[in-house]
Amino acid sequence: MNYLISTYWTYWGTCFDKQVEVIRKQSLELLMRLAIPDMSQDGQIHQTGLGLINLFGSDFFTFLNRELENTEGVDWLTKYRRTNLIYQNYNFVDPSNLLKELLRVSTTPLRKPIKNIVPQKDLVAFFNRLQVILEDRNDWVHHNSVFTKENLKTLILNLYPVVQRMKLDLLTECDYFLPILDGVEPDVPQTSEPIVAASGSSDESEWVKTIQSVIPDNEPVVGELIEGQFLEFSYVLHLTGEIRNRKSNELLSELNPDAASSVGTLLIARKPSGGRLRITAEGIVAAYFEDHWGYLATVSAEKWFPDHLAHHF
Repeated sequence: MNYLISTYWTYWGTCFDKQVEVIRKQSLELLMRLAIPDMSQDGQIHQTGLGLINLFGSDFFTFLNRELENTEGVDWLTKYRRTNLIYQNYNFVDPSNLLKELLRVSTTPLRKPIKNIVPQKDLVAFFNRLQVILEDRNDWVHHNSVFTKENLKTLILNLYPVVQRMKLDLLTECDYFLPILDGVEPDVPQTSEPIVAASGSSDESEWVKTIQSVIPDNEPVVGELIEGQFLEFSYVLHLTGEIRNRKSNELLSELNPDAASSVGTLLIARKPSGGRLRITAEGIVAAYFEDHWGYLATVSAEKWFPDHLAHHF
C-alpha cells in the first residue's frame, strides 16, 4: 500500500513539474523580443545571435543611463557630449560603441554605475568579460565563423554573467534559450575569469627556447593591423594553448603534435585571453585586438593544420 501511495505521488509530482516548466516556457515566450529560431537553420541562428547582441547594447545602455540620471542628473549625457566633438552624434546604444567606450575611456561616466555594483576585486574580470563580448560581437557581425547551436551557446554564456549582474531585461531571452541548448557544448570553453595572465614556468629557459623556436626574424609588432585577405579557416585559441579548427573541431595537437606545443605556447603567451584566430595565405596568424585583426605570429605550413597552408605557399 505504501509503495502504491509513493508511486502515485511521484507520478503526480513529475506531472506537476512538467506543467510548471511548460507554463514557465510559455511565460518567457510572451516576454521574448526575438523571433524563436529553427535551431537547424544556420541563418536563423545567426539572426538570433545578432539580435541578442543588439538587445544587450540597448538594455545595457538603458540601465547605465537610468543610473546616471539618478545620480548625475537627467542632463548628464548632454553635458558629456559637449566634452568632445566625437560624442555629438555618438550612438551609445550601439553595442560596439558602448563597449569600446567602457573599455577604452577610463574617465567615462558610464563606468560609474558598474563600479557601484561590482566589487573592486571583481572589476578586472568584469571588464575582461566585456572585452570578450566585444570580440563576440565582431565575430557575429563580420561573419568570422560558422553559426551553429554551439556558437550561439558560447555567445549566451559570455553575455550571461554581465546580464545577470546588471539585471538587464535580456535575462529573459537568455533564460529562454539556455534550456533549449541544454546538452549542447559551447563552441569556446567557459571560464569564470575569461582573460588571464600567462602563467609562469619553473623552467624559464626551456619555455624561452620553445618560444624562440617558432619566432621568425624581423617579425611585425604583436597587435599590428593585418590588412591582407584571410583564408576561409577560423580557429579558437584556448587558454591551455590548444588551437582548434572551429569548423571541424580538430585540434592542432591531434593533427600536428610535433608543432602544436611550440606554436600554442607562443600564441597564448602573446594573447593570454585566447579567442578567435584567422590566418592569411602567407601564414600570418591574426587575433582580434579591440577593434581590428592584429598580428600574432607567423607559421609555416609544416607547423600548422595539414593542407591549410600547403597549397598557398
